[in-house]
Amino acid sequence: MNFFEEERPRLNPLHGIGLFLIIMLLFLFVFAPLQLHFGMTGLLLTELGLLAVTLLAVRITRQSFREVFPIRLPRFGQIMGTILIWGGCFLVVMLVTLVSMMLFPEGFLDISSSMSSMFSSIPAFFSFLVVAVSPAICEEAMHRGFIMHTFRGLKKDWAVVLCIGLIFGLFHLDPYRFLPTALLGMGLAYIMRKTNNMILPALFHFINNSLSFLASLSGAGEVTGEAEQAAALLMEPSMLRLSLGSYLIVGCLAPVLLFAGSYLLCKSSGCLKKRSDLCLVLTIVGVIGLSLLMLAAGFIIIIQNMGSAMNLEELQEFLCLVRP
Repeated sequence: MNFFEEERPRLNPLHGIGLFLIIMLLFLFVFAPLQLHFGMTGLLLTELGLLAVTLLAVRITRQSFREVFPIRLPRFGQIMGTILIWGGCFLVVMLVTLVSMMLFPEGFLDISSSMSSMFSSIPAFFSFLVVAVSPAICEEAMHRGFIMHTFRGLKKDWAVVLCIGLIFGLFHLDPYRFLPTALLGMGLAYIMRKTNNMILPALFHFINNSLSFLASLSGAGEVTGEAEQAAALLMEPSMLRLSLGSYLIVGCLAPVLLFAGSYLLCKSSGCLKKRSDLCLVLTIVGVIGLSLLMLAAGFIIIIQNMGSAMNLEELQEFLCLVRP
């Protein structure tokens, strides 16, 4: 033992919540005006500001940077497990987002159009760096780094995952996207909790934001009257119900991906809990049963709403509107 080594104070969740509240105040009075006046440049400054404040918090609280930001080369199984968990989370978030769109269609249309126009305001490569790369570094340093480090004293994994996910949802300051971002935050926190390696949640975050960026980029450009009319048709209740059925059919893979990803991640990380063969079989049966239930529900919703969906003329009109 080195008696000359400075004793580091042990943090608790109140320290993490305190940092979160400080950053939220900075968002309201500093970062939001930056984004409003400077667009994507302001967004980049916001991400760099998050990183700077987080590093300052680590310094002020006299924590070890290696303990707060553990980084090491991940195993192949950990990488594959992370990708599978992201795929499962992505499918779940798609379903939740669609249900939210059915409840608040106008809010989601405004968000989608504003994000697309903002992303296309600068060259695509630089926009990609701001949207996909910088959050995977800066936001992860804040959430899965310092804030989650302050929760390490909690013994229950589910409590840590839930709290960090809720904080991540609140962080985005968007009531329409709170639940989807909170679910993604839970997936990120679960990966960090099981691996204690910042590389893996950063990979998850990078993949997710890259896909979102590419999707928004494909719809970027001048918003014409035909595009607005096509978007309005997509927001019709009958079309949204059909979309829900389709998403349930595709989303039935989510339980399988989440289970397989979790199993592979924990096994590769050496934290797989020993369970009886019966318990494992029952878990697999439950996962498959839930997937089949979602699949059946999707087909039922589509069949029930085929009659009330748009007629052939409306469908032809929609196809003409969205045709390049």
